[in-house]
This record gives sequence, structure tokens and C-alpha cells, in this order.
Amino acid sequence: MLEGSELLDNLDAAMLAADRVGYPVMLKSTAGGGGIGMRVCRHAAELNECFDAVKRLGQNNFSDAGVFIEKYIEHARHLEVQVFGDGAGEVIALGVRDCSVQRRNQKVLEETPAPNLPEGMAEALCSAAITLAKAVNYRSAGTVEFIFDSADSRFYFLEVNTRLQVEHGVTEQVWGVDLVRWMVQLAAGEMRPLSELALKPQGHAIQARLYAEDPGRDFQPSPGLLTCVDFPQAEGLRIDTWVEAGCEIPPYFDPMIAKLITWAPTREQARLDLHRALSDSQLYGVETNRDYLRQILLAAPFAGGHPWTRCLEDLVYVAHTFEVLSAGTQTSVQDYPGRLGYWAVGVPPSGPMDSRALRLGNRLLGNREGAAALEITMSGPLLRFNCAAVVAVTGAEIPLLLDDHPVPMNTALRIEAGSRLSLGTLAGAGARSYLCLRGGLQVPDYLGSQS
Repeated sequence: MLEGSELLDNLDAAMLAADRVGYPVMLKSTAGGGGIGMRVCRHAAELNECFDAVKRLGQNNFSDAGVFIEKYIEHARHLEVQVFGDGAGEVIALGVRDCSVQRRNQKVLEETPAPNLPEGMAEALCSAAITLAKAVNYRSAGTVEFIFDSADSRFYFLEVNTRLQVEHGVTEQVWGVDLVRWMVQLAAGEMRPLSELALKPQGHAIQARLYAEDPGRDFQPSPGLLTCVDFPQAEGLRIDTWVEAGCEIPPYFDPMIAKLITWAPTREQARLDLHRALSDSQLYGVETNRDYLRQILLAAPFAGGHPWTRCLEDLVYVAHTFEVLSAGTQTSVQDYPGRLGYWAVGVPPSGPMDSRALRLGNRLLGNREGAAALEITMSGPLLRFNCAAVVAVTGAEIPLLLDDHPVPMNTALRIEAGSRLSLGTLAGAGARSYLCLRGGLQVPDYLGSQS
């Protein structure tokens, strides 16, 4: 076990415990979960600053203000063993999961088997987990969690989660089992003896947690109405979700909306399949962490199979979006030729008022002529670009300011990440201008059109 303390009654006791254990230390809420109530303290001043805050987090979230200290491992991996016990002393282990990819101590990606462990380490972890579970005649599904110190190849007991974990699906995919069914069968007295189960792991599985949150705004929750939900179907792909188009994401609960799990014979194939599945998933109406997950899958720590609990701190998120700081009078998305042929069911035609100007803008950028663009009526929006882009503004004459400097219409304009583009008030003839972007706008089709 990691060196640590008993429950701490006050700050003075915490200071003495930290001096004994040696900085850095982790200050933890005894009732915490999901990364809540954990603070790394590298010196006494940080411990002094965090102590009351962690106690409050525990009290507010779990009705338990108890805290303790344990040694903090700088380059740690979070490994866990799935166990299942019959309550009569028989316990089996279903491999080792790696849950090291975390943000603020909250798991983001999980996989099994854990990659690139030293020879014999997986067997040692499973043996330790089984020994612990047998000692208490453990019954049903549970998870024994460990901290693995990559520097000296040693593991330390962390905790036991006496429940089903969010990431149990990767174990099910690799071992070909249904843990929920086992739990029900055991409770009903219908479970086969564990010693009779012929189980053998095959392949590799990786899970991504899809959240309704905005990585570009410090991961703030993004509640709202989902107007489009479309997940792909593919061999080896499992999607656990509760959402569909028309669902309202509330602001009151954890914002997870889906778990995407891929299984493949090799880790590399599972990683590439998960990246493809995320790319092919469409969710509109709220912001999600989909692109953030895709970037993690391509980043060196995970792609190379050497993740650790703070590897995401060096990942710089790039959002392929622009923010609407001011919307203008009546700015809308239009494509060409628009939505036609639905008068009979009461849907009037949609599309650009000046289709020639929209098509000209797309031609300047090398887009297909009907690509979706912003149609600007009378006065335009103020936009901030989160990534580099190339745009063209066509149609009725309108003043353009790029970072407060005038720029011309009817030409391809390079916009750098972080820049602001202001479209003013239309002057002269015409009432519609068009802002086209190279590659078009990603918005869902409805009745055959993005308008």
C-alpha cells in the first residue's frame, strides 16, 4: 500500500502526516469518487490552502468531510482488476484495465488489456486482487484498483469499488462475458460455479466517454436539446447510450451521453477503429468532447501505449470551430439548391436568396458549389475563430474588419486562430451577403438540405 495517514481531524494533523510521508502528497476525501475531492500538494503552503476546500467537497458531494493523506506518485498509471466472487470464497479475475488517461482525476479513456506492462506484472496484479477478494468472501462484481509507479515498476493498492464500473464494457468485450447478467444470476441463485467457467481473453478493447461539455471553454457542461444524433454501426463497435434526437441534456447531472467501445484483434486496430467511430458520430445541438477524444487517440502517450495519469496536461486542444460573439440581424445557414419539393406537406422552399453569390464564394475557395455558408441579412455577425481558416465574403457590399483591419470582399482570406472577423452593415444595392468557409460548414441535413 502507498504510505499514508489515518483520517485527519484538523490541519495540524495533516501537516504532521505530510511531513512524515514526504512531499508531494495527495490529499483525498475518504468518500470521494470520480476524481472529486483530490488535491496534489507539493509543499506545506498548498496543503494549508487545500485542506478546508477538500473537506467541503467531501461534505457537499458525499455528506462526509473525512480526509486523509497518501504518498503521491509523480509518473503513475491507474490500473484496475475486474473481479467476480461467489461470496463463498471463490473469486476469479478478468484481466487488467488501464484507466490512466484522466482529466482532473476523472477517467476519459479506458482499455484492456493494459499495454506495455513489465513481464509478469499483469499476473501479479490479478493475484493480489484475488487474494484480497477471497479474504472477505467477496460476492458479485467488483474492481480492485492500483497505482502503478512506472519509474520503479511497483504497484500499490488504491481502493476497491464494490460495484460495476463505468468501464466494465471493455472487459466484457475482451472476455466475452456479460457481467450484469452474472450479477443477476448470482443474486437469483442461478450462477454456475466460477470454477466451471471456461474463459479466455481475446483481442483488445478501448472505451471513450462522450460528454456534453465544451473543451474549448474549460470543459464547462453544455446542456440543451439534441437536434441530431447519429452513431455509426461497425463490426466490433459497441455503443452504450441513452440519447436520441429530441433528448434534452439537463444541467443537473453528470454530462456523459454515451460510451463508445471498440474491439479488435490488436490494440492498434482498436485505437484506429475508435477514432473512426468518433469521426463518424454526429451529435448536434450541444457541444461535446468528441474532437478532444479524437485528439487524445492520436497523441503520443496513448498512441504509443504509454499513458499516465497526467499525460493530458500537455495536450493542447484545437477546436475546429468559430464562436458567434454577435449574431447580426438575421444570420442563417443556407446551402444550394436548398430544400425543395416539400410544398405538398407544408414545408416551403429553403435556400440562398442570392444563389449566384453563394456559389461564387464556394468557387473562390475550391468548395463544391452548393456547400453550406452563412447568409447575412442587413447587418452581419462578429465571429471569433478557434482555428485557422480560409473564408470568402460575396454578395451585397458589406464592410469587413479582420482584427479591426479592413479586408476586401470577393477574395480568399486567411484567418489565424484567435482572430476576430466583423461583418458590418450592408451598403448600397442588395440585402444578402455570404460568408463561405473552405470545406463548408458541418451541420446536419434535414429533408435533404442543410438550410
